Amino acid sequence: MQYKIEGNNILLTDAQYFDPEATLCSGQVFRFSKKDGVWCIISGDKIAKISTIAPQNYKIVTNDAKFFVNYFDFNTNYATIINRLSKTNTLLPALRFGQGVRLLNQPVVETIISFIISANNNIPRIQKTINNICMHFGKNCDGYYAFPTLNELSKITKQDFINFGCGYRADYLVDTIKKLNTTFDVEELKTLDTNSAREKLKTLKGVGPKVADCILLFGLGKRDVFPVDTWIEKVYLQDFCGKPTNRKNITNFFVDKFKDLSGYAQQYVFYYKRKDVHLIKEK
Repeated sequence: MQYKIEGNNILLTDAQYFDPEATLCSGQVFRFSKKDGVWCIISGDKIAKISTIAPQNYKIVTNDAKFFVNYFDFNTNYATIINRLSKTNTLLPALRFGQGVRLLNQPVVETIISFIISANNNIPRIQKTINNICMHFGKNCDGYYAFPTLNELSKITKQDFINFGCGYRADYLVDTIKKLNTTFDVEELKTLDTNSAREKLKTLKGVGPKVADCILLFGLGKRDVFPVDTWIEKVYLQDFCGKPTNRKNITNFFVDKFKDLSGYAQQYVFYYKRKDVHLIKEK
């Protein structure tokens, strides 16, 4: 894949390892939509619109091209990653099916809040809730609303969160936002090793092991994590012939197997399994 920046636009050619649908619909992000064949993504106060020019050729119109080059991980060689993961036979159909999936590099606070909201929730409701929060408390950016800053988030009450559809998560959000604004050093997370960052994240209300691993993977660029939910449990039991166990052991199994490529492997199998396609058995 090659990309070229022209002003605030990004032109992609031979983008075999980038597919907007596969990337955006793989459970990593919630502020996106598609209209008339154009994908729209909002992150923080940034916006990008992706149009297909020809097969594997895209134009991304943005208000910050450098931000979205990093956001879409365009400087990482996914051909090499897929080649390394291909040594595990079980992954081959998932790698072929979802080779356009890329791991996103998202703002940390937005990732924390979004994944607290996502716990035990469905994607349409998550999207509606986050969009309501942005519309009521985010900056109006001439046609779209930014994700609220920490200062703006601190003005949201428990009842506001309930009205936006957060349910029992409202308490978690109010408490976590207060902590993020006072005693919790978000920047410190970026300096910690994966295990230390995970334990620090778990001190936030509403952040359990799975949510913490999602924040590590999508907000902090920690690729040696493997978030486990019901879909990944199915992969473990059905496709890797695992025995019933707890999610911590399942996470350890996959991280021991895939090491620094764990996060990439997780996204490929997660996207594939949710499409209800069955992986072949590992030999």
